[in-house]
Amino acid sequence: MRVYLTGAGGFIGGALKVHLERAGHTVKAHSGRSDGQVSIPGDSEAVVNAAGRLVTGSSSHDEVEAANTVLPESMGRQCMILGVPLIHLSTPGVCGLVAGGSEDDPHSPDGIYERSKSEGEKRLLALGLPQGGLTILRPDFVFGPADPHKLPLFRQVARGWFPVVGRDGPRTRPTHVRDVCRGVLAALPGGRLSGGVYNIGGPEVLTMGEVAGRAAAAMGRRVVVVSTPAPLLRLVLALGPLRPKALTPGRLRLFGTDRFVSLAKASTAGFTPCFSFDEAAADAVAWYRAEKLL
Repeated sequence: MRVYLTGAGGFIGGALKVHLERAGHTVKAHSGRSDGQVSIPGDSEAVVNAAGRLVTGSSSHDEVEAANTVLPESMGRQCMILGVPLIHLSTPGVCGLVAGGSEDDPHSPDGIYERSKSEGEKRLLALGLPQGGLTILRPDFVFGPADPHKLPLFRQVARGWFPVVGRDGPRTRPTHVRDVCRGVLAALPGGRLSGGVYNIGGPEVLTMGEVAGRAAAAMGRRVVVVSTPAPLLRLVLALGPLRPKALTPGRLRLFGTDRFVSLAKASTAGFTPCFSFDEAAADAVAWYRAEKLL
């Protein structure tokens, strides 16, 4: 199958390119910045949008909106004209910080990135692509080899101590990038996840304390989980300008709230994750060490 892939220069997109080609597909990859626009080749048989832009110090609101909102809508319109299906990678964050969240939860994004992804989903769904013409996948807490975003977590664990909010930290569902790739393959035409909105996640729900302990084991180290009561952190927030700059209400919500998705819908469709946290952590650590980052 001829697949057009955006975001191939990123962590998830790069892994997708490899997995699609290993599965026998011909991949035309777009890896540069799109500014909200790409031109889909007319001979494409499926389109995968793995492009996206996180909120960083170097990214403007317009750049985030162009990548996460304008681009998906533009690709959806082109897919309608070409008559090819679109697989769009979004985020569970469109529904907010939810424990056991399902695909049917109302949108309640918290943050610029989540709001831009939410609007991107809404615009795609409003296009009215034909049945099977649009699949939205929401991968949860993805990591693995070549992931730059979870490197700070592993580096903190390597220091021998790891701070969490509450006794053992909030619960999350770590997901190996290889399971995300499997989800995309299952969403191609004729696949079990072709058409609809699906959460994609790993097989285990873990507290952040457990994540730290098992990440340490993958590195052959030990770590002390430092628990900080949430009420104490809220008191620190009340100090106003005297509080630590790293502590904000948004970060306290993010790192102090259970956030993991339900996989019931994908499971009913016949898709289940294969890779444990330990496998993903071992793969990530091996890559970080090979690149001399850890």
